[in-house]
Amino acid sequence: MDPVSPVFAGRAAELAELRAAHARACAGEAAAVLVGGEAGGGKTRLVTEFARDVRTLTGACLDLGAATLPYAPFTAILRRLGRDAVVSLMPAAALPELARLMPGLTAAGPPPDDGTGQMRLFEHVLALAERLGAQDPVTLVVEDAHWADRSTRDLLTFLFRNPPRTGVLLVVTFRPEEPDTRPLFADLARLPHATRLDLPPLTRAEVADQVRGILGAADPAVARDVHARGGGNPLFVEALVGSAGAAVPGSLRELLLARVRRLPEPARAALRAASAAGDRVGHGLLAAVTGLSDPGLSEALRPAADHGLLAADGDGYAFRHALIREAVHEDLLPGERSALHRRFAETIEREPELSDAPESALAVHWQGCGDHAQALAAAWRAAWERYAAAAYAEQLSLLERVLDLWDRVPDAESLTGRTRHDVLDAATAAAGAIGEPGRGLPLVQRALDETDRRREPAQAARRLTLRAQMRGFQGDEDELDDLREAERLAAGPVRVEVLTRLSSRLLVYGEMDEGERLGREGLALARASRDRRAAAHLEITVAEAAARDGDGDPAALERLRHRGLGPWERARVLNTLAHCRLNTGRPADALALTAEGLAVAEDAGLVHSAGLAPAVNQVEALYRLGRWDEAAGALQERLDRHHAPAFRVQMMIWRIALLAARGTGPGPDPEALAVPLDAGFPQTALPLAQMIVEWRLAEDDRPGASDAVDAVLRHPRLTVQPCHLWPLLETAAHAGGPRLPEIAALAARLPVATPVAEAHAAAVSALTGGPLAWDAVISAWERMEQPYPLARALFHAACADLSAGDRAAAAPRLDRAAGIAGRLGAAPLARRISERARRAGLPGSSGGLLTARESEVLRLLARGRSNREIADELFISPKTASVHVSRIIAKLGVTSRGEAVAAARDRGLA
Repeated sequence: MDPVSPVFAGRAAELAELRAAHARACAGEAAAVLVGGEAGGGKTRLVTEFARDVRTLTGACLDLGAATLPYAPFTAILRRLGRDAVVSLMPAAALPELARLMPGLTAAGPPPDDGTGQMRLFEHVLALAERLGAQDPVTLVVEDAHWADRSTRDLLTFLFRNPPRTGVLLVVTFRPEEPDTRPLFADLARLPHATRLDLPPLTRAEVADQVRGILGAADPAVARDVHARGGGNPLFVEALVGSAGAAVPGSLRELLLARVRRLPEPARAALRAASAAGDRVGHGLLAAVTGLSDPGLSEALRPAADHGLLAADGDGYAFRHALIREAVHEDLLPGERSALHRRFAETIEREPELSDAPESALAVHWQGCGDHAQALAAAWRAAWERYAAAAYAEQLSLLERVLDLWDRVPDAESLTGRTRHDVLDAATAAAGAIGEPGRGLPLVQRALDETDRRREPAQAARRLTLRAQMRGFQGDEDELDDLREAERLAAGPVRVEVLTRLSSRLLVYGEMDEGERLGREGLALARASRDRRAAAHLEITVAEAAARDGDGDPAALERLRHRGLGPWERARVLNTLAHCRLNTGRPADALALTAEGLAVAEDAGLVHSAGLAPAVNQVEALYRLGRWDEAAGALQERLDRHHAPAFRVQMMIWRIALLAARGTGPGPDPEALAVPLDAGFPQTALPLAQMIVEWRLAEDDRPGASDAVDAVLRHPRLTVQPCHLWPLLETAAHAGGPRLPEIAALAARLPVATPVAEAHAAAVSALTGGPLAWDAVISAWERMEQPYPLARALFHAACADLSAGDRAAAAPRLDRAAGIAGRLGAAPLARRISERARRAGLPGSSGGLLTARESEVLRLLARGRSNREIADELFISPKTASVHVSRIIAKLGVTSRGEAVAAARDRGLA
């Protein structure tokens, strides 16, 4: 009797879902599948059946605690792919990074980690997946992800949030009942391209099919009994069928152990030893631990493999199911368990090459046999093994283990060569690398509480800087207080570290003057001490501060642009220059700079990290230029591939802007609307508030617009970055209401340093009771070639003309504004123009202004659309489209469609 059924029972619907997702991936869509099921529920069998017909690379997460390599499933996937394939697919510069997952891939070591090592690794894994998929569609399977280490979970999240391009399907199996990972899989399942499959128990008929496959026949009574006892769990069915004719034990553990106990003693002993290693163990290591020869070990394990308990896995063995390993290990007596762990530890100490991660394995096994001193020393060494692999979460866990053992080991300091405070600092730094303030803050606080700031100013400064980093992750502005105190204490080399952090964070908060001053001091110190890495970072910070968002001098940034910088630094400089160009009214230049920055990121394989900020500025530049179809397309393309929350909030600013301007389109993510407008970084809160107000006004929701204005005007850093406040003030002035005097007062105090600021300042003045300088506003937007604010200025100038009784001046302005609005597809503005002209009884220069709908029709007419195509695009009938075309021809005083388009272009209407 084969204990594993050759018949694939049930799961037809789930198999069809997997195949449909694979078809979507092959067609160029993003696709990922999460397969959830209880232990023994058939997840692996389902994926194995699916993989029969498709190219698949599989890696499993193992329940080994710290005794496994970080990123274990991805290491397994790379090994299955093979070194030659990886080398042929990836550029040479990527190989040292990927060697963190595949030791021996290249002789070159990875570059020094500047805090971006893990992100670079993730980018290269994504690039490798994309190149695999472009070559031939591939399915990447990660099994038992509920056991994934934190670094593996972070990489999975990255791949789900930045799905690979054409030809790659991600499949992840997990147990939904595991509390530690349940939120992760719930979050990933909400992504639009992800499908979640929760495997239900097998029905009675499906259990009968499984029993028939095992026994060759299925007695209805047996099938009914097995279904009732096993609850439709496929593994339970196998165990129950395997126990036929015997008294059925009362638990699954006893069921599984009953199968183990029927094995010969040598097989049972080898299984017991293997269970202490985890779900998988290498042949050489297990042979050394058991004392068996190679043939002897193979002979001992053959019955376990024949009974479906163990399977060959590369150069070792894996339990066919984790539940089998758990049952065997839990059946060991405490003394047996301790002795096995000691044998594993002693064997790995003698022959470390037998383990993939020797130091990590030693930490587990010495702990398992109660040798705290050896466990502490091994955990300390393993922590740096993990650091080298850019697995900072696992490094943190190991350092926390060192701290837990510290007081139990009298000579801990001599074993590690470090003080307890040094370990606390290292653990805090690891928590900072993974953005875990909840774990990092207590660690650094312990160190600070035990630090005499007068006697140890350098240590105190360094720890205050670490605490500031933790507070920054929580959005707590107290980080600046910590950094300023650290700056007062710091001298010598540590002062460069503090100034590097403080100056860059001051820029994030908009404190440009202080950031530049401290950055220049840090730069001088870094150069004097020949700290090239800090000097390079500080030079960019100083140049960014000097540029003042475009209000200052960008010369230093321009010089850096043409220097031989690394890709991260070059993309950062190009993006800052693009930001400055946008704020000085040069969106075409900004667009070119974003294209250059994106190309740098793409060439370096960093498009999902260094390329994110240029992608946002690219969309803004297209919006400013009035190229709204391109802006919407670029925005959607990025959102389809990037699902990181902070990035999506930035993109939502421009989705809301397009929605407000066009009056139609996809709405913003709810998370963006939940962002507090009276807190956080001003470069996010102020533009987001501005566009929400624009949107509310476009929908005639003045109370909603007023609420947003009220909230953002309470922002504690409202005035630190004029480039973000000026457009907000103009929008707030359009909302009107009791805040107008406050808006006027703010504008009076705000510097006017750029053409964009001049245009907004003149508009705010006109809207808040000051001089009506609409001609200056119109001229400014004309020079800056920004059509939408130009059309708005023309409209408001015409309204001012009408209020003054100057109908002759108002008519051509309304006519021109209507043409621009129609060409852009700015339907809300076009409607306001049409309604204002109608109320004023103004005839247009050719017999009347075009209505908003006629402007839309004219825009499509200019693109060569037929009446039917116009009807399809505007969701109207062809007859209605024909009527609109006839009216346009009449209003423009022409005789044909072609003449109408030519006349409209002459008048700026198309």
